[in-house]
Amino acid sequence: MYRYIALLVVSTFLMSCNSTRVVKTLDKGEQQITGSFGGPAIIFGGAPIPIPLSSVGYAVGLDTGLTFAGGVHTTSLLFGNAEVDLNMGINAFKTKSNKFGITVSPGLHMIYGFNGGDFSIYPQLEGIAWKEYGNKNNLIFGGLGTWVELDREKAYGEVQEHELMPYITLRHQFTGQKWNFQLEARYIGFTYPNENIVVDYLGPFSTGTSGVYFGISRKFGKK
Repeated sequence: MYRYIALLVVSTFLMSCNSTRVVKTLDKGEQQITGSFGGPAIIFGGAPIPIPLSSVGYAVGLDTGLTFAGGVHTTSLLFGNAEVDLNMGINAFKTKSNKFGITVSPGLHMIYGFNGGDFSIYPQLEGIAWKEYGNKNNLIFGGLGTWVELDREKAYGEVQEHELMPYITLRHQFTGQKWNFQLEARYIGFTYPNENIVVDYLGPFSTGTSGVYFGISRKFGKK
């Protein structure tokens, strides 16, 4: 039973896209810590459940319109995999009122398996449009991104037919005095059929998988 659950969780890592990303770039010298919990939905025991993936992250504003972010995936560690993501947030457009903008976020997602010594690296690119509203500067954003599969072969020498893992995301942030809270929905791998595979993903139109994520963050250290 444990091995089966482990297989389910490990199989979803490549479908989770639960990376530490930059939505709105930080001011120079500003820092942010984040935590995220949630994952893609699967059918397990006849019932739909989300895979409980978790991660922690850190971001810092390097310059105006340029932010670095990195994260560690804590659930992955429990199953013998070191999973880390690194990315940049680049302000591609922002209005003078600072209420609407577009962020481009290139990055790398890396996974190392302690048991087998396997190492995989996945380039990632995402474009995010964000909008602030209300007196508390609540934030809503939508994004389109993809992972890139570099390996030409899958397990057992099978040919790798899917080089991209695209995803769509929609998110809302509730802004507090010190802490911010995020609720996010994603549609991951929407170009892939989800039938007759190891994990029974729950996705619309029999493709990809849907996911729900909850996050918490706090900014500090602004100069």
